[in-house]
Amino acid sequence: MIAYNKITSLYVAPKGWTGGTDGLSGTEYEPSRDGAPFPDIPTALSYIRELRRVGVNQPISVRLLPGIHSLGSTVRIDPGVTGVTIEPFGGGEARVIGGIRVENWIRDEFGGVPCLSAPIPAEALNPDVPGGIDFTDFYVNGTRAKLTRYPAEGWLYADDVENHDGKLFSPSKWFIAQEGDFKGFRNIERVQLSFCHYWIDEHTPIESYDPETRRVTMLYPSRFGIDGGPGTASRLEYCLENVAETFGNPDEWYAEDGRIYYIPRDGSITPETVDAYIPRLFKLFELRGEPGNPVKNIRLRGLSMGVTRGEYGSVGQGASGEGEPVKYASDAQAVSQADGSLSFVYAANCSVEDCRLENFGVHGIVIERGCHGIRILRTLIRDGGAGGVKIIGGGAGSPETERTFGNTVEDCRILYCGRRYFAACGVLMMHTCENTVAHNEIGYLYYTGVSGGWIWGYAPSSTHDNRIEKNHIHHLGDGMLSDMGGVYLLGLQPGTVVSGNVIHDIRSRNYGGWALYTDEGSSFITLENNVCWNTSDNAYHQHYGSMNTVRNNIFAFSDGPMMRVSRTEAHMSILFENNIVYSAGSPMFDISRNQIAQGTVASSRNLYFDASRPEAPVMRRFGEGDEMSMADFRAAGMEYGSVIADPLFMDAEAHDFRLKKDSPAYAMGFCDIDTSDVGPRI
Repeated sequence: MIAYNKITSLYVAPKGWTGGTDGLSGTEYEPSRDGAPFPDIPTALSYIRELRRVGVNQPISVRLLPGIHSLGSTVRIDPGVTGVTIEPFGGGEARVIGGIRVENWIRDEFGGVPCLSAPIPAEALNPDVPGGIDFTDFYVNGTRAKLTRYPAEGWLYADDVENHDGKLFSPSKWFIAQEGDFKGFRNIERVQLSFCHYWIDEHTPIESYDPETRRVTMLYPSRFGIDGGPGTASRLEYCLENVAETFGNPDEWYAEDGRIYYIPRDGSITPETVDAYIPRLFKLFELRGEPGNPVKNIRLRGLSMGVTRGEYGSVGQGASGEGEPVKYASDAQAVSQADGSLSFVYAANCSVEDCRLENFGVHGIVIERGCHGIRILRTLIRDGGAGGVKIIGGGAGSPETERTFGNTVEDCRILYCGRRYFAACGVLMMHTCENTVAHNEIGYLYYTGVSGGWIWGYAPSSTHDNRIEKNHIHHLGDGMLSDMGGVYLLGLQPGTVVSGNVIHDIRSRNYGGWALYTDEGSSFITLENNVCWNTSDNAYHQHYGSMNTVRNNIFAFSDGPMMRVSRTEAHMSILFENNIVYSAGSPMFDISRNQIAQGTVASSRNLYFDASRPEAPVMRRFGEGDEMSMADFRAAGMEYGSVIADPLFMDAEAHDFRLKKDSPAYAMGFCDIDTSDVGPRI
């Protein structure tokens, strides 16, 4: 008889496990015994739920035996399950996936192109869609394979679009293609139309194509206008994906007539070595409580997880905000409505620790309303369709039970995300407070590293006291989107601190590749001790805001002016002090004469240096021959106690911004910035 109060571990076997029979209930496991553990994670959790119901409350580990744990459905954890750690057994790898392995590969050809092919498993086919193929993600040997693209490089252009009013929220449902751009592609219902403009990328299937008029009707209307505007091409530029006829490049795949075809990305992938998966689930784990009754004390530790679906469409009310919801080709920003492969709703004191989450469809981890004390620690989040971590709670005026606060993302690596939805962030915080995002590496995304706020302007906000510290944020944008930042902030945020981050290599499409970006209404924020370099626009940009302190930072090597303030307002916008600004030919500021005259920026005790003009950097250039010098700034009351001098970095060209001991910056009150512990500490 089992002594229930002595149970500390339950064991779960992967499908096909051969370690024994069904003789054991899973409460104990020894390799030498003739017994078998639980067949899946939900069954083990149901067992724990029954223990909790009768008062057996000791902490219990659900230990996954080595192998692939392929889920048939999302693992849902409710408040009846508490005090549980889900982790691997021993030193083996336990991989939890939401997909199906593709086997029996052979050498083949498709469209005359040599490739590998395999039958699509029956359970991966959907009988309710033509051809049975409804998946658009495919993972091969640990990496997302590519959809075919037409054209292979560059863009197609529209001759005309539906809506010409020039407004941002001015969607179009159709456009006119140029002559010859649509070539009678087969499986047109599976072709995806994709385009980038402003700060978003939009994706929609094609509803129809009329070869007589060349009208392309999109299944989902565009979220923003496609007739040209700030930060866009003068006309729609787009590509087509998942086109059968363009199959032909390494790492591309296409599925048709019950088979999947794949061109290996390198010679190491053969019929014998290919390890490929089709995702079937959108979500692996959902921890969902209810207001006043949260899920508590659940830990996911040491797991390898992934292979989830990425099909996603945005829903909104349209520009008028009235009428029935409309499904659009994109969210208005940051893939903000999308869900994740792991989600927490009304949860407290739960964690994801020392895990790997790779090959996922949309966001990796979503911490939703009513959550606090959720910790994401020492976890690799890689190869995501959208963002790494999204944290969202109730806005100003919402009930306390809806508020999300006090969560942590620390010592994580969030890399190569936004692979399908470019506008995704490494960490996105919306209507949430008192969170810590620290010591992470966030890199190789197409949009923003860390985003926080979600109120445009000066309206009341539930965002405050967030700490964004000691993160290494790098290689963002890659020329795909505009209007992005290494750290991007919105709205009133008293107590929010952005400190000690290293941010570099931010490249926008048309405008707006910034390291630090305080956007609309950003106020009462401290930005200090950050080291920022190699940006396509400005190292620091404030659209508009109030009383932000920018101090003791190093800003270097921006293609545009080093610092910019976009809007003139009749109040103090920025206190800019004790910074080192190091240019290689760019002006120091992009601010208007009105902003200078009105004292929008209070600038003092900074050190400025232009390596191309060591004696006399340009403080502001209005046009050819119309420049302001440091003397002009001082005369206008813009600068107090600032100097022009070489800061004596160890090696500026090699981005070693440590100061030599005789640096004149010390006399200005500048304090050394220790970057030795920036990024993950493990």
